Amino acid sequence: MDTQKQKCQKCGSENIVMVEYGYGHPEHYDGVSETMCNDCKARFGRWSNKELKEGEWEPRGGRFKAK
Repeated sequence: MDTQKQKCQKCGSENIVMVEYGYGHPEHYDGVSETMCNDCKARFGRWSNKELKEGEWEPRGGRFKAK
């Protein structure tokens, strides 16, 4: 990820955090898996770059399930 100040894709705030899933999480990856805005609470996947809904997680390493 870029080390420059990132902004929330939804509200433009710079008050964002990088989220790494814990070792017990089914989608654990050794690194950042998503970004979350502390202002609007929007979450975006690292690889998909899509907004994640409540209870939705970014698939490890960007892999996606076939439909």
